[in-house]
Amino acid sequence: MALTQPIGELAPQPASRQVQRNNVIPFPSTRALLHVSLPHPPHDHAGTQLRALLHSPLGVYVVSTEAVRNEIRVQLDIAREDLDFTLHTLLSTLPAATIGPLKRRAGTAGAR
Repeated sequence: MALTQPIGELAPQPASRQVQRNNVIPFPSTRALLHVSLPHPPHDHAGTQLRALLHSPLGVYVVSTEAVRNEIRVQLDIAREDLDFTLHTLLSTLPAATIGPLKRRAGTAGAR
């Protein structure tokens, strides 16, 4: 079999001639705050609904909780791409929860 290129051209190229591939700029995903209200009857001292939420896959998204009257208000910090998963999991885990507004999170200048 005959080669189409001389042997010298098949040798590995020196490191100085390698192409730099630093033209990819990562864009942070857009984050949003989803407000959720969990029912909290006065006789439920253990916070059954909140415990179920924190032990579900959505527990990692919880950024704040607040007990107000007969409910617990929870904020979930999610990526916009995770909205479908979040709503599906929330409805299957806590069907009594009230889903509130979805608001764009105000990002900080130094956060990445």
